[in-house]
Formats: sequence, C-alpha cells, structure tokens
Amino acid sequence: MPESCAFCGSVGPLTREHVFGQWVSRTGLDLAPMRHHAGPINALPRDMGEQPPFRQTVKSFCGSCNNGWMSNLETVAQRVLTPLVLDEPGTIALEDQAAIATWVQKTALTAMLLSSKEQRENGYGLAPSEYRALYERRELVQPLDFSQFWVGRFEGVKGFSAVRVTPLTVRIPDFPEPPLPQGYAMTIVLGALLLHGVRFTTPGLQADTKTELGMPQLWPSETSVMWPVGQTCTETSLLALADGGTLRATGGEVRLQPWSHAAHLPQSAFENGAIKVPALCHKHDIYYPAALLQEAHQGQFYAFMTSCECSAYLIHTDSDRIRFRAAGEPEGIAAMYADLVGDEFLIEDQIGEFACKRLPA
Repeated sequence: MPESCAFCGSVGPLTREHVFGQWVSRTGLDLAPMRHHAGPINALPRDMGEQPPFRQTVKSFCGSCNNGWMSNLETVAQRVLTPLVLDEPGTIALEDQAAIATWVQKTALTAMLLSSKEQRENGYGLAPSEYRALYERRELVQPLDFSQFWVGRFEGVKGFSAVRVTPLTVRIPDFPEPPLPQGYAMTIVLGALLLHGVRFTTPGLQADTKTELGMPQLWPSETSVMWPVGQTCTETSLLALADGGTLRATGGEVRLQPWSHAAHLPQSAFENGAIKVPALCHKHDIYYPAALLQEAHQGQFYAFMTSCECSAYLIHTDSDRIRFRAAGEPEGIAAMYADLVGDEFLIEDQIGEFACKRLPA
C-alpha cells in the first residue's frame, strides 16, 4: 500500500527531510561524528549509530510540502536563529516570531518520526491529527492553537543538539491522573539556543503558562524578543525543563506534569536493603543504596554509574525519583561520570562498595 505524506496526506513518492535543516550544518557548529539515539523517554533508546550531527532524515513527506512551506520555514529559521545558535546576542523581530514558533513545532513533529515503525505501531509518537492541523495552517504561518513558546540560552557541551517531546497532563488537585495526555512539551537545543514550547490538545483544558527560568515568551507576543534574557539552562537543568518541570499555570491550582505512562518507569521497590528500579531496557533491574534515597529526601542529590546486561547507565537522584541521564557503552558512561563536578564517596552496604558523586547544590 502506498505511503502518504504525514502532513498533507497525499499519496505518492515521499522525499527525505532533515530533522534540522541543512543550513544548521553550515553555521560553524562542531561536525565531529557522535552517537545518535531516538525513542521513548522511559525506555532504552534506539541506537542510530555514529555519524556527523544534523544528518538525520525521515522519509515521510511529499515533495510539495518538503520544498514548499517546510522549506520556507527553514529559510526564516536560518536568517533569524543562526547568530543565537552561535551564542551571539540578537533579536527576534515581532514579524518573525510566528514563523519561528511554527518551525519549532514542525521540527518537533519531524523528529518524532525518527522512531521505528514498530514503536509507532505500539503507540509511540504524536497523533496524525497534529501533523494535518499544522499543514492546514501553512498559509497563516502560525503554530497550532493553544500553544506557547519561549526562547532561552543553553550552556553545555559545545555544539550539542537535541529534540525532546514530552506528553503532559493537566493535573487538578484531588483528581487522578487522566488516562491520556492532554498536551505535550517541545524542547529544541541547537548550540547555545534553547527553544521551549507547550501545546494543549484537549479542548477546554488549556492553561496560560509561564516558565520558571524567566525566558521571554516567543509566541504569542506583542513585542520583539531580545536574546539572551532570563536564566541560562544547563545540562543539569535541561531534563527537568524538557519534562515540563519549569512550566507553571498562571491561575488557580492547575499543574502540568509528564504523563507517567510515557515518562516514568514502573514503581521502585525496597529489596534486601537496596532500592530496586527497572532499567531502561525493561528487561532487567538495577540497584542503588537506600542511603541515597534518604539523602534525596533531605535535598542532597548524587550521580552514579550502574549497568545491566543491555547497557551501562549514568543516573542522577532527584527529589521524587532517579533520572537516567545517559545510556550506552561502559567506557562512554564512565567518561561522562568522570567529567561530573562533585566529591566522590564510597558507600558500603549489602550490595558491596558503591561509588557516587555528590552533585553541587
């Protein structure tokens, strides 16, 4: 059966589209080969191999979309965003803001198609209606309704890039978590540039939101946006931001939280004096000392390495759970752990000696 364009639905030959436009490769960012991964945020990601950055493509769009309205968005993005990607102060003019917000949404939707066919058949990804709705707004050059976007600065590994989409629920006190997500957060990092957005997909449940980092709102907006403004996002704070952790509803007691079915691992358990947690592969468990959980409850967090038969992991403790910060070969995880700033401690318990680093406050 012929495949159809993810945006317009036309049936016919499909073309390859870069997740990041080819212009990004010409900005001057480091193009040294690196490992790339894609997949669910609460499972072991799909290893896409080692290759230069910004080469990833998806074959999901027709030539008319690819070379038409999608290409036009890339033209605006190249002109407006290149200085910011390179950490040069700049301004996003009012007349460009709708196009940049639409580019963020288009890029996030495109990146979701890097997943495997099996993952999408199992429910991973965004609804096809999101793609169709954005296509229908191509002449307006505006993001989808009930969307907000912010722009900020990222400080981390030079030339780092990432796209992350996290399903969100709108939580009301004394009500259980809804069975399905009601929106999603979008986060794009390109060099020094951070773009963050939220889209509410359930009518009547949208909330006016702001970000705790004080980043200026890109859309909707009534004035030009200076860059950089607000608190810089670091590698340490990026994951919480991408999970919607810095988004706050401006009225009432409504909260935005990641949809636990897609964002969290199953419940941890106390076993033989240690905390047992399912690994990202969903095939094995990993263990860490209960003392680290007690420390987390007191506001002191740690990083540690561990592994299962499928992968090695770099893990940070947090106030409510542990966070898998990286997965991969043991040598690479060990190098990332060694680069972390913090005093190292050895904990002796039922599972033997356990090395960890106390993370700076």
